[in-house]
Amino acid sequence: MRRLIAAKRLKRRCSYCNRDFGKGDVYYRNREVFEEDGKIFAGEYVICPKCKYKQEQQDKRFNEFKRKCKHPQKFIDTVWRYIPGECVKEPDYDRCMLCGKIVV
Repeated sequence: MRRLIAAKRLKRRCSYCNRDFGKGDVYYRNREVFEEDGKIFAGEYVICPKCKYKQEQQDKRFNEFKRKCKHPQKFIDTVWRYIPGECVKEPDYDRCMLCGKIVV
């Protein structure tokens, strides 16, 4: 993610809050380029500093929560997989839907 300053009023808006950027405003731009089926695709999104800060704080709180998650029983989900060579599924493992960890 690159920190940039608008040299003129931008036609693009914040991807999260739809805020526009005037001359001299700070914004963050992330450009992703990837290849699929022999073709090259590119995507770019622009974020205002307020939304970037909110996202960083949310990620920080979620990572802290994942460390402390007690895996309540009502949020345990059984993941099923196919038995090799057959068309029948069997339970593979249980995982917590809140934090994503595998529960033994």
